[in-house]
Amino acid sequence: MIRIWEELDRIEHLFLELLDDPYKKEILLYLICYCQQVRKMGDYEIDLERLLNCAEKPYKLIGGNWQDVLLELGIFYVKDREGKIYTGKELLTLTNTEKLKVGIVQDYREDFYKFYTKLLKYWSVLSSKLTYGNNITPDVSARLLVLSFNEKLFKESKYYGEILMMRYPNEKKFFESIHLVADFFHTYAETGNVKEENLKRALSILKEIPGIYYSVNIGKFRKEIEKFMKDIKKGQFRYIRIEFVKENKGKKRNILSRIWKFLKSLGGRRWSSISSEADYYSFIKILLKKPRKQMMMS
Repeated sequence: MIRIWEELDRIEHLFLELLDDPYKKEILLYLICYCQQVRKMGDYEIDLERLLNCAEKPYKLIGGNWQDVLLELGIFYVKDREGKIYTGKELLTLTNTEKLKVGIVQDYREDFYKFYTKLLKYWSVLSSKLTYGNNITPDVSARLLVLSFNEKLFKESKYYGEILMMRYPNEKKFFESIHLVADFFHTYAETGNVKEENLKRALSILKEIPGIYYSVNIGKFRKEIEKFMKDIKKGQFRYIRIEFVKENKGKKRNILSRIWKFLKSLGGRRWSSISSEADYYSFIKILLKKPRKQMMMS
């Protein structure tokens, strides 16, 4: 795990942290607001008050002081009117925002628009309606991983997939397949090397996984890899996209309706929507928690 963190920069690290808690995504708006103001003002150093006004909504949602937020993000510095620079824990000594400027470290200025685009992709992944849920489960993690992959965040997908392989041993093959393909694209982008063995290994793993897994169209993903491998041999390069299976809401309602009719047909005391509400809810809750493999076999 230490190796993973050593190879990620501060913002990539932050994104992986937010994937474990998407509801804290508002902290990214500080960075997005900064980038918007830089584009508007044409200067990497902007008025701190301008940034805080732009980030007013996330500031209220996150709570705490702006100094704490800037410290946690780890890439901001503040400059006073005399030109003194405040970074790290020095930010906590600041009490007044008047006449203060804020900027980001040089590393993120060198390719500013790439940095800004990446932030927008992070926001898109974390804000997707597919990520809604109170808890991070294998299902939610799978969706977040696929969304990250489809945004071409291959470095982040590579490491997030590796984390999920360790976190969910029962789903290891699924997460490993995406990890391998993400690593292929990340390596190609960094070095130009074609790790065809990654694609072959991913293809082999996917053949052991059902055609639909956590709402992911595994069958189409497998075909996409096969076609991509043929394209590579022809000297053609493109990106692979992983697709979700569209949920049939009508079918889902029909299944629940049949379950309800079955419960009402059971012997014993007379069932009603009021008297049986708790029992019905409990039954459905247990049914939905039934292990995936057992559901597939039944």
